[in-house]
Amino acid sequence: MKFKVAEADSPFEIVWDKIGIPHVYAQTIEDAYRGMGYAAGYERLWQIHLSCAYANGEASALLGERFLAQDAFQKAFNVHGKQSELPASDGDSIAEAYLQGLNAYVRALEEVPPEFKHAGTLPREFTMRDIAARYRFTSWFQHKSWTEKLVLGRLMATHGVDKFSNYVLHFSDEDRSLVEELKEPLQQIDPKIIELAYPHVKVPSFSGSNNWAVTGELSVSGKPILATDPHQPFTIPSTFFYIHLHTTSWDAFGAAFPGVPYFMMGYTKDVAWGLTTGFIDCYDLFIEKIEGSEYQTQSGLKQVSSRKEIIEIKEQSSKEIDIKRTHHGVLLEPLLQELGISDLTDSTYQTSLYWSLQDVPTSAGALSRLPLATSAEEFRSFLFENDVCPLVNNIICVDKDSNLQRYIATTMPVRSKATGSVPLIGWLDKYDFALAKADQLLVENNPEEGFSLTANNDTMGEDGEFYIHNFPTHNSRAERIREFLGKNKKFSVNDFCKMQLDLKDLRAKALLPDLIKVLSPSSNEDIRLALKILKEWNCEATKDSVGACIFYPFLDTFWQRKFMHEVLKDDLINTLPLGAPGLNRFEIGSFLKDKFWKTHESSLISVIEGEIKTIVKRVKKSLGNDPSKWRWGDLHKIQFKHSLNKFDHWQELNLGPDEIGGSPTTLGMAMHMGKGPGQTKEDEIPCRVYHGPAYRLVVDLNDPEHAKFVIAGGNGGRPDSKFCLNHYSTWLKGDYFTLNLTRDEIDESFTWQF
Repeated sequence: MKFKVAEADSPFEIVWDKIGIPHVYAQTIEDAYRGMGYAAGYERLWQIHLSCAYANGEASALLGERFLAQDAFQKAFNVHGKQSELPASDGDSIAEAYLQGLNAYVRALEEVPPEFKHAGTLPREFTMRDIAARYRFTSWFQHKSWTEKLVLGRLMATHGVDKFSNYVLHFSDEDRSLVEELKEPLQQIDPKIIELAYPHVKVPSFSGSNNWAVTGELSVSGKPILATDPHQPFTIPSTFFYIHLHTTSWDAFGAAFPGVPYFMMGYTKDVAWGLTTGFIDCYDLFIEKIEGSEYQTQSGLKQVSSRKEIIEIKEQSSKEIDIKRTHHGVLLEPLLQELGISDLTDSTYQTSLYWSLQDVPTSAGALSRLPLATSAEEFRSFLFENDVCPLVNNIICVDKDSNLQRYIATTMPVRSKATGSVPLIGWLDKYDFALAKADQLLVENNPEEGFSLTANNDTMGEDGEFYIHNFPTHNSRAERIREFLGKNKKFSVNDFCKMQLDLKDLRAKALLPDLIKVLSPSSNEDIRLALKILKEWNCEATKDSVGACIFYPFLDTFWQRKFMHEVLKDDLINTLPLGAPGLNRFEIGSFLKDKFWKTHESSLISVIEGEIKTIVKRVKKSLGNDPSKWRWGDLHKIQFKHSLNKFDHWQELNLGPDEIGGSPTTLGMAMHMGKGPGQTKEDEIPCRVYHGPAYRLVVDLNDPEHAKFVIAGGNGGRPDSKFCLNHYSTWLKGDYFTLNLTRDEIDESFTWQF
């Protein structure tokens, strides 16, 4: 088939292989990216259109009024970047080439795709502003740590610092002083502010991921090996678009967000890199002292600034929002009032929110050069162009010469004595932190042990130059990777594939003794049954596990919140986001060791026993009274559904339900949600798995033309695409495809000529 991109330098082709990966064969790098844009448009045009609407604060115009608060919040914080210039980048020619390919596809459309017809809109062409907005949106949405700071600050001010200080990874004397000094205004914070963070979802999804790499000294081949498996919601289409780009002197394979020319994870013949969510703290909350239309600073009163934003709403009149801000950021209480969420009852103290990128311009071409790097050091220079990186991620990069680096890929404040874990004093200059430089964010450079890893854990330990994480997730997956890599052996690609599927849960191993200790005195029949099962469990979350049927539903109860609420009688406890990473720091053992909480040990035992009794009853209802027949896989099932699955075009694009092992804290990660065993309706899954490895990749730089690779669903996105679901069964079984990058070895499905 013959196609056209008017701006192409010379003829090129896109070869689609049998597993749905497009391979662009071009003479120039720009043409390769033109092919990337065209292919992404073909398979993911609606996904690109929708994500740009989210990033630009235009979801209400496309989807309706329920997205009003989200749009207002994003426009207020300049997430789209339109309040800033669009700086030039050395990668702009690549970004422009990508857009030329994407827009060529849009212009070539002969019929409006069905998603657009359903939404009542038309495809449009895309701009460099769209790319920059998508980069910034990546940073904005991944982790709203400021919600935890807000709740934590108010709880500490109301009930005392010591009851909650263990909730924070690093809590300083300065933080303690801040809570004391701001005690009164912190107690007045309106918890409805949290609704601005997650305006249309009840349970936010927190992304994760695993990645690790070894140098040639630790590999069988003598060259570095990298493994990466990013954790994302299981969706149709997939979060990422996968593609291979080729010129006569260069090959690159990677996973990109559709609509941007940026390989979040990938490899070339020279370098390989993987990425995980960093739970990096790029937000600061400030308590501002307001006097009329002015606010207090160390140098005197300053005028509160104001600007109007118009938000278009589908099938309704537009809404004008008045955005008020200090030099720190947007004032949240007035925004709540503008949106009708809450009234501004006390104007003396208000809360402003600082986001590190709010006033920092982001170029469209900044990240597009990553696959052009020929070394880990050059990769770093491309990643931190002008010290600005619009991400919130841990990235590991290793080159063919075994240079291994790990970066905190972000733009963030350098905090000093105050960690930023609680609100700061707005009228003191010392809390106006400067932004970090790129050299401050290189955290590992050729580590002596010959490997590097991240898994949404505390990646800094006590060695960090400044406070980067305040609320990371549990360390268990990272600890499990370290267990494997510290075995003093040489690793193969197959070894790393097995690691990605590992179901040993070190969090369960650590928590289980305390849970057993609490339950042991009970004479209740159901508790004795649970106790027997848990004592026999090997802490592996396999499909056949009986212990998992008790342990994970227990964690799902968020018993920590229930216990703290039982003791403090404060409904604010229940505003802590479900799944908030910081909750992992409140375990049974930490409560039993803490002076205050230990005095309420009887309440702790009562809450835990009550949850266990309820769980046993529910499991019996779901799986029967015979525990020998209980299986984790019978409760724990994965299901993919297209968001438009109720409509004709997409009814066939559903997967599952299928049983699956794993947990949020195993390397074979599987995050689930639901009402729990015995609480579900007939057609519901008790523990529905909705989040996990979007794909798995293991590459040996000794043989970059052949990597191990598999997608959770498939690479397609069109309702008529044969590549939407074609990886699923292989992925579910824990198998991999061999990804061939050599032209003669590609098992061809079809080819487009340009």
